[in-house]
Parts: sequence; structure tokens; C-alpha cells
Amino acid sequence: MLRRPAFVFSYLFAFAALFACSSPSGSQGSSAHGGGARAHADAERLLADVAWLADDAQGGRRAGTEDARRAGAWIEARFQALGLEPAGEHGFRQSFDVALPAADRGGSKLVCGEHAWQGAERVVPAYCSDGASAKGELAFVGYGVENDALEWNDFKKLGLDANDALSGKVAVVVRGAPPKKKAAPAADANANVVAGTDWGISTSTFTKVMNCKRRGAVAVLVVEHPEHAEPLPAFDSAAAKQSSLPVLMLSLDAFRALAPEYCETLDLLLDRPTKGLLAVDAPARTVEVFADVERKKGEAFNVLARVRGKTSARTVVIGAHYDHLGHGGPESMAPGDRSVHNGADDNASGTAALLELARLFESGGTPECDVVFAAWSGEELGLLGSKHWIENPTFDLASVEANLNLDMVGRANAKKLQVLGTGSAAPFEGWLDELAAAHGFELAKNASGSGIGGSDHQPFLERKIPALHFFSGVHADYHKPTDDLERFEAPGAAATCDLALDLVRKLASAGDLVYVEPPKAPAKEGAAATPTRGNGTWFGTVPEYGFEGPGLKLAGTSAGSPAEKAGMRKDDVLIQVGDVRIDTMQDFVYALGLYKPGDTVVAKFLRDGKEESVRVLLATRAKQ
Repeated sequence: MLRRPAFVFSYLFAFAALFACSSPSGSQGSSAHGGGARAHADAERLLADVAWLADDAQGGRRAGTEDARRAGAWIEARFQALGLEPAGEHGFRQSFDVALPAADRGGSKLVCGEHAWQGAERVVPAYCSDGASAKGELAFVGYGVENDALEWNDFKKLGLDANDALSGKVAVVVRGAPPKKKAAPAADANANVVAGTDWGISTSTFTKVMNCKRRGAVAVLVVEHPEHAEPLPAFDSAAAKQSSLPVLMLSLDAFRALAPEYCETLDLLLDRPTKGLLAVDAPARTVEVFADVERKKGEAFNVLARVRGKTSARTVVIGAHYDHLGHGGPESMAPGDRSVHNGADDNASGTAALLELARLFESGGTPECDVVFAAWSGEELGLLGSKHWIENPTFDLASVEANLNLDMVGRANAKKLQVLGTGSAAPFEGWLDELAAAHGFELAKNASGSGIGGSDHQPFLERKIPALHFFSGVHADYHKPTDDLERFEAPGAAATCDLALDLVRKLASAGDLVYVEPPKAPAKEGAAATPTRGNGTWFGTVPEYGFEGPGLKLAGTSAGSPAEKAGMRKDDVLIQVGDVRIDTMQDFVYALGLYKPGDTVVAKFLRDGKEESVRVLLATRAKQ
């Protein structure tokens, strides 16, 4: 548990009375809308709010959990204490369901006749397993791998390539990669791309299971190879992939008891087809598969409050997501670390800024139009809360003039801020230039669609509602347990609130804003269509989203990634990957779809204005 400043605790005990006051003392007691001294955001309030949200006691605020609901109830109480009107479906709240991390309940088993195998040393559900049961005849499919580039296809070899070839069967696959690979091509020092020989995601358990499901399998058994058997892996409750089939991992001893001819079958597979049997003369075996996996949904809710304006015909929505990653999981940048991910910057900072702006507007006179404050949940799971609200608005969506999104505004002491979506309405560029000068900010503005996405302003833009996104930048603590209170920069967050306050005043006073479609990236002459199916290729760059281009500016690289290993670093501007020139984010996405894990590509980039190049061995983070 982190040590908290003493004033934080006294503040938390007294927050209800403190925030119920409409005229705080000092610089806080003035009108936010003309008349009297100018109101300013309070850095100590922001620090105290981030301290509460980012405390270990809140468990990382993963949407759908009791931890997140407790945080949502706290925000609701704050809105009530401030005297705001509810703007949800049921008071301040708008509920929706989200998937919770799966749980292994320990009762998985495999049954064949009078014999049964169970217990964690023999049977464990795979991370992609559903909680279900199935019955069918065993069908051996080798490694379950399809990889045309390496000229390996178990299903074709075994005569099981038709879509119904495994209909009603329980497929048996060998865990891991086949032992033989295609010979590596001779390296060409002048080539931009050297094709690799890695198996990539073709040997991941999930890909194998889906290969079997496509051919009609009702369940899948994953078995260790006899020559390199390992203890069964623990069930990964944080994994996101789900096959909708019962999938069991079996120990080598358990499967040998069921099929003594297993080793012989592997030898046959390498020499000649086995027609899907575990051996040429193997008897048919019908098994029952029970995967005792619990996949439940939990309640999440948005918290929405309103300050009434001079007219309710128009509304400005200020939003920030209050959920984070809980104890890590697939989106964590610290793989395998199950400690609390507190998300002080992402996005306790934005939530605290939202509350501070609500206080300033409620205590500062009547705005020109309604201002709604939306604390979204489920952003980290795919913008679930903001998307749910856009599809099920709690007031007339046609009244929404604009949206301001606050996501990661806690590292702004240098008064540098990235603003995305500045091209979505004509006045935005001029307003932001004026406000940046007045508040002493350096703004990195992104007007095009290439950098827009990944946070709760996106659903508004998709509905052609002008939207802006405030963001103080990616850093080394992003999606890690180290994103904690001691790195939160309260003065910078307060300055950002003051800038946002004046911006929302302009939005509220502007009248009808006309949405402008962000410019599209120009198509490459002679370029192929963007691949529709990804290869799971991992490059490992963290983009600077406010950078306009050309090229892709790096905010950093992921630990252990191909980019980091190749020596790329923060502030490099990537301009080419293999044969693909990188002008926009779309070009980079195209390159990752074009090249596969195991390929070596030349990456060209600008460093301090000088062009450099390195060879990058692309990889995958897929679970094997």
C-alpha cells in the first residue's frame, strides 16, 4: 500500500461537507462565468480524488467488479454532494453487463466408459475453454496446425480438411509446434523483407481449437508431446479469447492411459497419413468432456450528472472513464503481473478532472446550455460504457453539441497536451490556439482521422458529433502497476482543468457546431488492399497519438518487444516498415497485416532529423 499525504486522509473523511458548499474559500469562491474573481481548479482536490481512486483498496476498478461499482457509487455520491441533477436512466446510473474474468471451478474431467480422469495434475481447462460438456468419438488431428508458408497442414495430411470432417468428434491435438520447419531462405543483406520461419499464431492453442471447431468438432483435448512434456499450465482467468467449446489440457500420463498407442501415432503422422485414428488399428473411443469453467457477467454502470444551462436544447458532454485493468490481464503492459493496476493517470486523473469541472460549473453560475458530466465504465474492455450510452442515450442525442473527453491528463506539469479530433469542427483549431496562448500550454493538435480512436470520444465521432480528446501522453507506466499516485502531477492536471473550463464555455456558447469529416489518408498507388485478417504480428511501438505525420512518432517501445530489441526509442519517427512507407497509422496497421511473425523487416526512421534503419525480427505475443 502506498503512503498517502496526511492532508489526503483528512480531506477524504470530510469530502461530503466540503463539496456540498457552493462557494469554497479563496480562489475557489468566484463565479466561473463572469463577475467576480476568476475560478480555478484546485490541485489539492485533484490529488485527493486521484488518491482515493488509485488506492489499492479500489482493486484497480475493473469494470463489472465490486471494486468498480464501489468507485462508481463514490462518483455518484460526489455528484449528489455537488448538487448536480441526475442524467442517467435510474437516477445518476445507466447499467449494462460486461464479461467477467473466467474462473476454473476445479471440477473438469474426462470420462471414457468406466474410467475418469480429473484433478489439476491430470486435467485443466484451457484458457479459451467454455464452461460446457460434450460427447463424441476421439479424432486425432496431429498438431492441428495450418501454415501454408511453412508447407504444413495436419488436416490435409489426415484427410480431415472438409468443413464437416470432424462433425460430432472430440478432436485431439498435440500442444506446441511441429518439430520440423521449412529451411530458412538465404539472407539478402539488401532486402527490405526476409521471410521468416516462425510458426507465429498458427501453433497457439486458440488457433488450433478454432481450426477444429471450423470442421465441426464438439470439444478439443490438448495433449503434451511425449518428448517434452511439461506440467499442465494453470488456467489463465485473465485471457480474453473464448472458443465456445469445452477444451481440456491433459497430462501425458492421463492420455497414455486412455490411448496407449499415442507415441506410435505421432511417429505415423510424420511418415504417412493415419486417417484421423490414433493408430491404424486403434478402436473407436467415445469420450465425455466436462470443462468446469465459469464465465459470468457483472453489472457495470455509467454515472451521468447535469448542470442546467440557459437552454436545454443544446448539451455539451464532458466525459472520462473511471474503470481500469483490475489485476492486469491481456491489456497489461506487465505480462503475468497480477498485482493491482491502480491507473492513477489512466484514468483516475481524468475522473478527478471531471469532478473538478463539475464543481466549477455547478458553483459558477448558469452556463449557456446544459453541461452533462459522464463518468464512463468499461472503456478498457472496448469503450463499452460510452458505446452503450450512444446506442441508448438517456436524453435526446440530437441535442448533443460536442463532447470533450479527458483520458490520461495526469502528466501535464510541463503544460504539454495532446488534443485529438481538432478537425471535427471548424472553430476548434482557432479556439485551441487562443486558449493555449492564454493558459501557457503547448498543444500537439491532431486534426485527421488517422490518430483518432481508442477512447470514449470515438463513439461521438462515429455519430458525427464534434469531439475533442485531451491527453497528456503515453509514458513508461502505461497499463502497468507503476501507474500510481506518486507519479500523478496535480498542478498540471489543475492547469488542464482550467483550459478545459474555458473550452467548454466556448462550446456551450457557440450555437450549432457543424461536424466536419476528418480527412482520409491518401491511398497508396499500386498498394494491395489492407489485409482483413491480422497475423498477430507484434512490432512493439507505442505511438505518439497527437503527432500529425508524416510518419509514426514513438512515445516509446514495449518491454521485450521487437522494436525495443532493435534499438528503437522514444521520439523516433517511423517512416518505413519493409516495403511499406509509413505516412499514417493506417500504413503501419497495413504493414502489420502484410508481414507475419518471424519475418525480418528493415525499419527506417528519423532520429534527431537524420534517417536511420535497423532490422526488426517481428514476433507474436500469442499464447502457445
